[in-house]
Amino acid sequence: MKSVGLIGLGNAGGPVGERLLQAGCTLKIFDLNPDRMAELERRGAIAAISPAQAVSEITIVLLPSAIEVRAAIYGEHGVLAGMKPGSTLIDLSGTDPDCARELDGEITARGGYFVGGTVHAAGAPATTIPQGKISLVIGGKKLALDNSIDVLDHLARKIICVPEPWIPKSMKLAIIMFAAIESAATAEIMTWLVGQEIDPRMFRDVIRVTGSNATQRVEEFFRRHERTGGTLSNIRKDLRQSLSVARDKGVPLLVTSLVDQLAETAAKRTGDRIRPSAALATLYETLAHVDMSASVAASPKAERTDVPEGKVIYVGKFQE
Repeated sequence: MKSVGLIGLGNAGGPVGERLLQAGCTLKIFDLNPDRMAELERRGAIAAISPAQAVSEITIVLLPSAIEVRAAIYGEHGVLAGMKPGSTLIDLSGTDPDCARELDGEITARGGYFVGGTVHAAGAPATTIPQGKISLVIGGKKLALDNSIDVLDHLARKIICVPEPWIPKSMKLAIIMFAAIESAATAEIMTWLVGQEIDPRMFRDVIRVTGSNATQRVEEFFRRHERTGGTLSNIRKDLRQSLSVARDKGVPLLVTSLVDQLAETAAKRTGDRIRPSAALATLYETLAHVDMSASVAASPKAERTDVPEGKVIYVGKFQE
């Protein structure tokens, strides 16, 4: 059993520590709050006096943001001061992609391995982590990931591995962006319906049968060049009708107005006889100077759409 260090014993870190102790890990812990340390120490953990002293074969950092992570990593008593060549640092904190890139460079230069990761759960960490009802997305070199899985296996029901340590951070932000945009759009749509004196509960009952979710939207984006579904001209007509109703009722449609403007701009570049997702993708490719051709599905017969099976799933091309 590998020795494990755990830095950060908050809402997520505390339950992670409990799971590791239950699995029989030799666990060294550090947190700025002595009460949190004392609680796990009573259960068998070894309390450290600094992040450097908590460093082990595998060290997990679970802190709120890049600010706290950098404070724990750098300095005379930081994690880097305690790391030895061949040891692995796993950052499951709420850090951003740039912080993950930075830490990867620092630790690799010292002969160590860095794994960036994110925790995904449909509930509060205090409830889901003790039950093992979380998924982890982790990124790094193949050897670094393989070194980490034995420990992380005690925490998660699914572990999804990607090739770079910053990718999980970007993907979690993308999930949050989906949620935020859909929340804003939902609020706007409900306001628009109520402005017409339509009971939103009736709309909910209808969309339960006919609605779609974010996964379906992404799949549709990949199939944007198929000659099926409505065209941009249809969407623009519907948007104009929606905005017209909103003006009559005095209901502000901020998101819809923005989408209408984007659709109009896209139509000037692509015409309006293609699917909206294809037109908007072309617009964003032009504005951002990127190539999104990789996000186009192969023919339906050639491309599998099933989800990979297994507890540990590797996605992408990995370096050793």
